[in-house]
Amino acid sequence: MTGRRTGAMIVGAFLLALALMTAAGALDEGLCLFPDITGWRGGETLWKELETLSEVMGYRSERLYRREADNHSIQVILLKGPGTLWQGLPKGEICADDGPVGSGATFRTLEAGGYRAVMEDHPLTGKALVVEMAPDSTLTFETAFEDVDLERFALVFLKQYQP
Repeated sequence: MTGRRTGAMIVGAFLLALALMTAAGALDEGLCLFPDITGWRGGETLWKELETLSEVMGYRSERLYRREADNHSIQVILLKGPGTLWQGLPKGEICADDGPVGSGATFRTLEAGGYRAVMEDHPLTGKALVVEMAPDSTLTFETAFEDVDLERFALVFLKQYQP
């Protein structure tokens, strides 16, 4: 009986170690995506699989960057995979606002590091820059600080980014 229990414990420990190594490998994949940016302190990278009962549909990975000079921040979020429901940016050039019923947000399309992007500037919540990396992948840069230049940060980020 003791031999069976010991054998079961060894097999169980092996399977647990294998699962942890697989998860760590996936986590390492998410961690290596976010570069260090000069003048900014990168926080911990958070990574989560997007899964259904039957399959993994992608992942969400994010990292908070704080500017060394004044601690102002940018949240960078990567969504990747078929389950992210990304429909792509609208075609053509856009420069618009949210209309008379809205709260004053403006939107405009631009190019960021060779990728199509849209910038939203909202007077209450701040700025968000969404960059269309691929049909199943987007990077979002968000800040509540008016003096943070999301476009410049995104360009530096994208030059160092390793998808």
